[in-house]
Amino acid sequence: MSLAAFLIPPSLEARQALRLKRLAVAALTYLLTSVFVGLAYAVELLPGDAALEIAAAYAAINVALYAVIRSGFNVRFADPSLTRFQILVGITMVMFIAYNMDRGREIALFGCFLVFLFGIFRLTPREFIAITLYTLMAYALVIALLMRLRPDAITNLPRDLIGWLMLAGFLPCFNIIGGQFNALRRKLRASEARFRSLTEMSSDFYWETDAEHRIVERGLPGVRTEGMLSFRRVALGQRRWEIPYLAPDEAGWRAHREILDAHLPFRAFEISRPGDDGTERHVAISGDPVLDATGAFTGYRGVGTDITARKRDEQALRDSSEKLRLFADNIPTMTVWWDENLRCLFANKVFTDFFGLAVEEIIGKHVRVVLGEEMYRELEGHFVEVRRGYPVTYGSIRPLANGESRHLEIRVVPHIGEHDQVTGCFSVITDITGHKLAEERIQRIAHHDSLTGLPNRLLFNDRLDQAVRLARRTGTQFALLYVDLDKFKPVNDTFGHAAGDELLKAVAGRIRRQVRDSDTVARLGGDEFAVVLLDVRGRPQAQAVAAKIVAALAEPMDLGSASQGAGIGASIGIAIFPADAGDADSIVAAADAAMYEVKQAGSAALLCAA
Repeated sequence: MSLAAFLIPPSLEARQALRLKRLAVAALTYLLTSVFVGLAYAVELLPGDAALEIAAAYAAINVALYAVIRSGFNVRFADPSLTRFQILVGITMVMFIAYNMDRGREIALFGCFLVFLFGIFRLTPREFIAITLYTLMAYALVIALLMRLRPDAITNLPRDLIGWLMLAGFLPCFNIIGGQFNALRRKLRASEARFRSLTEMSSDFYWETDAEHRIVERGLPGVRTEGMLSFRRVALGQRRWEIPYLAPDEAGWRAHREILDAHLPFRAFEISRPGDDGTERHVAISGDPVLDATGAFTGYRGVGTDITARKRDEQALRDSSEKLRLFADNIPTMTVWWDENLRCLFANKVFTDFFGLAVEEIIGKHVRVVLGEEMYRELEGHFVEVRRGYPVTYGSIRPLANGESRHLEIRVVPHIGEHDQVTGCFSVITDITGHKLAEERIQRIAHHDSLTGLPNRLLFNDRLDQAVRLARRTGTQFALLYVDLDKFKPVNDTFGHAAGDELLKAVAGRIRRQVRDSDTVARLGGDEFAVVLLDVRGRPQAQAVAAKIVAALAEPMDLGSASQGAGIGASIGIAIFPADAGDADSIVAAADAAMYEVKQAGSAALLCAA
C-alpha cells in the first residue's frame, strides 16, 4: 500500500478525503516554511531554540489536524474544513517567527500573504476582515513586546512600522479578490444547476463527442420511455455511424458528417436503431460545436430525445385518412398536411377554428393563400429544410383580430414516400400562450415580494449590480438607502400579523411615492427595505430623499383590519457610490452599518451617512 493510500484510505468519505488533501497542501506549505526557518537559523536571523520550537509546533499542528479530520471530529463544527482555524494558527506562527527574529522581520511577514491564499476560495468577506484585523493587531503586539522585552531586536523601528503599514495596505486586497472569486463561484454553480435542470426537463439524454466525433460522454438524466434503455449500451469511443442503425441511409449520414466536419450546429437529426424488443426505435439529436479558449474545435455537445412514439403516430396518420381526421380533430394542437407543392391536403378543426377558416375553402390551396403573405415569408425558409427531409421546430407570435397575440410552437415534419422521397409535410401547431404567460408569472413571483409587490432581494441585487456598472461607465454617483422600520414589532404583537402585513404594504407605497420611477425600492425581508437612487448629485440629495421617507413613514397609518391607526418610524443608513464603497457588496455593508448607527443613536430624524 502506498503512503498516500495509507494516509487517505480509498474507503474514506469523499468530502473528508478532499479535506485531507487540502491539509496535505497546507502541510507542504509548513514544510517549505520550515526550510525558511532553517535558512534563517543558518544565517543567524533566528535563534536555534526558537527554530526547534517552530519545527516542533509545525509537526504538532499538522498531526493534530490530521487526527481531528481522520477521526471525523471536525464535522461537528460549522467549518468542517477548519479553514479559519488553520489560517489563524498560520498567522500566529508567522508572528512567533517574526518575534524571535533579530532582524529581517519584513521577510517573515510575507508568510501572511501565503497563509491568506488558503482562504481566498473559502472565506467570506466578513471572515477576511476579521482575520485581517487579527493579523494587524498580532503584528502590532509583536512590535510592542519587542520594544518592551527585547529592545535590542528593534534596530530600525520605522522599518517595522512600515512593515505594519504594508500589511494594512495589502491584506484588504484579499478581501476584494476573495469576494470576487466567491461571487464567480456562486454564478458558476447557479449556471451549472440551471444547465442540468434545463437539460433534464427538455430531453431524454445528453451527449458529448471529441474532435474526431467519437462519443466520450452519454448520460440519461431524465429517461421517460422504456425504449430509451436500449441506448444505454452505446459504447464510448464509437462514432454514431459505427453503431448498428436502420436509418438514415448513407446519403443521410454523408450529409450529417459534412455538417460535423464543418463544425456547424445541427438540430433534430433523426436516427433509428433496433431496440431491445426487436422493434425500430427513433431518436432525434441536436448539437452545438465546442471550442476551446483559443477557438480550436474540440468536439460537440448536445441532447437527444426518443421520438419513437411520434414516428409511430405519423405512420398511423399516413395509413388512414379517416383515422387521421378522427384523431386530429380531437387533439388540442393544430394539424395540417401539405403536399410536395405546399398545397393543403388536410387540416383539423382546431387549425381552421384558430385561423377562422373553413376546411372546404382551403383544401387544395397553397400555403401562401391559406396563411397569408406575411406568415408565408416566415415559413418559407423552414419549408426548404423540410423538403430536404429534415423536420423543423420554431416559435411564432400570431396577432388576432381582437388585438390579442398568441404564442405558437410550430413543428413541420417531412412526409417520406415509398421511394424515400419527400412527398409533403405535416405541420403540428401548438398554442403555448398559456405556458408563456405562466413563465412570465413565475418570473415575476421569483423576482418580486409577494406581499408588497416590490422587487425582492434577488432582483434588488441585480438592480444594484446594474447601478454599479452604470455609475462606473458614466462616471456618475448613486445612493443606497437602507431602511429599517422602528416600532414594527409592537404593531404585530398588538394588532396581529394581518395588520402587520397591511402596514408593510402601506410602507411600501409611501416609500415608492417619495422616489423617482427610475429608482428602485425593494423589500429585503421582514421590516427591512432598500432604495437605490440613481444619478444623485451628492450626499445632500440622498439625505433629502431619506428625510422625505422618514417624514412619510412618521405619519400615522390607518390599518383597516385593526379599525385604528398605528405610528411607526424608520432608521435609514445612507451610502454613496463610489465615495463610500467601490462595489455592490461593500455599499450594502456600508449602508447597513450606517443604518445601525442611526438605530443605536435612537433618533430616526437624524440620518447618518456611511
